[in-house]
Amino acid sequence: MSTLPAFAAYALEFPTYKYLLIGIGVAIEGPMLMIACGFLLTFGALDFFPLYISILVGDLVGDAAWYGVGRYFLDPFLERFGRYFGVSKELLNQVKPLFKKFHTRILFLSKITLGFGASIATLMTAGATHIPLKKYLAINFLGEILLVLALLGLGYSFGATYAQLAEELKYYFLIGLVIIVPTLIISITRYFKHKLLKV
Repeated sequence: MSTLPAFAAYALEFPTYKYLLIGIGVAIEGPMLMIACGFLLTFGALDFFPLYISILVGDLVGDAAWYGVGRYFLDPFLERFGRYFGVSKELLNQVKPLFKKFHTRILFLSKITLGFGASIATLMTAGATHIPLKKYLAINFLGEILLVLALLGLGYSFGATYAQLAEELKYYFLIGLVIIVPTLIISITRYFKHKLLKV
C-alpha cells in the first residue's frame, strides 16, 4: 500500500479533532470533502465508523441551518431583494403548495442527487414552507445514508487507484482529480437540474 500523500498527512496532524473538523467542513461543503475522506480511508488515515457518523451529523447540521434561513429569512429577503435575483416572493408563494404536497419526494431525491444543482434553494424552500423540522431532518438523514456511502466509495476507489500508480504518475493523478471531480459534480447537478426543469 502506498504511503499517504504529504499534503494529506500534514492535514491530519490533529488526531484528537480531525472528526470534529471533518463534521464542520461537511456542514459547509459536503460532496468534495466526502470524496476526499474516502480517498484518505484507503490509507488508513481515518476510521470508517467515526468518519461516517461525523459526516452524517455535519451534513445534517448544515441542512438544519439552511432550513432555519429559509424559515425565518427567505420571505422577507425575497420581498426586498428578490427582483435582483429574478426570484420574487410571489413565485415562492406559487411553489410552496407544490413543495408542501411533494416535499418527501423532493427532499429525498434532492439529497441523493446533490440537490438537482439547487440544493440550498431546496433546503431553504423547505424551511419557508414550514415543513415540520423533525420530518425534514428524517428525510434528509435517509438520503444522506446513501449519498455519503456513495461519495466515500468513490473517493476510496480513487485512493486505491492512486496507491497502485508509479511514483512519477501520482502527482499528475492528483492534479487530474482536482480538475475532474469538481467538473463531474457540477455536470451531474446541472444535468439533474435540466431534467427537473423539463418535467
